[in-house]
Formats: sequence, structure tokens, C-alpha cells
Amino acid sequence: MSKKIFLIRNIKDIILLSNRFSSLIRKPVFLYFCGEIGVGKSFFCRLLIKNFGFKGLINSPSYTLINEYKCHNYLVYHFDLYRILSSDELFDIGIYDYFDKNNICLVEWADKFINLLPSSDLCFYFYFLSKNKRIILVKSFSNLGKNILNTII
Repeated sequence: MSKKIFLIRNIKDIILLSNRFSSLIRKPVFLYFCGEIGVGKSFFCRLLIKNFGFKGLINSPSYTLINEYKCHNYLVYHFDLYRILSSDELFDIGIYDYFDKNNICLVEWADKFINLLPSSDLCFYFYFLSKNKRIILVKSFSNLGKNILNTII
């Protein structure tokens, strides 16, 4: 496992970081996002989806639980597990059906069910420093994740 810490001082920093990651990410990849409400997980995911080439409206899956986006020749699935209360509910939404070799999966609140989900390639841990500053700790959990993280400047 490798890890890197990124200081986010403003909106420009998070946009630049999402650009750097999205330029290196190729399907299939599983990315998990952890952190408090309002720390920037959904915003970062929306930036990634836009950078992957989706041209339409990008909504948070807070109420729908799963959103699907067609990006070039692959699908991106964006999950929000905040409202999922049990492992039974996780199985009921058919989450495992989305994790295959042709997809990119972005999972917010993955830490709620980390032992039940497939292993991630990268996990992004978001932390508040102040109202506008964040720290994002990124850990790799696969060779693919390690390669992506080691390539990030």
C-alpha cells in the first residue's frame, strides 16, 4: 500500500487534483471516498465524472443511491451509501453487479461497508482543516492504484 496527502486550500486545488487523477484513471477501477458530510466527496466525484467525458447533468446519488454515466466507451457508476443502513440493503441494491472489468465505480461512504465491498484500487479520505481547507489522504489497495498514486505529481 502506498499513500499520499494532498492539501486543498481552495476550489482551484481540488479541480487541479481531480484533473490529475482523472487523466490517469482507466477502466476498470474502483474508487472509494470517505469523510464527513460536506467535506467535498460528491464535488470531487462530479469533477471526475466530468473529466471522464460525461457531458450532461451530474447529480449526487444521495437519494437514488446509484447514478450511471456513459463516458466514451465505458460506464461510470456513482454510489452514495450514506442512506444504506444494513448489509441486507446493500445486497438489495445489487451493488456487486456493477463491479466488473468494464466499469469505473465511485463509492461515497464506502467506510460504512468496507468489509463487504470489493477491494478498492484507491481510497480517498477527506478531512476538514477549516471552512475552506481540506486534506485528502489517498491510499492505494491494488497494483493499479499504486501505479496511479505513484504517477501523481
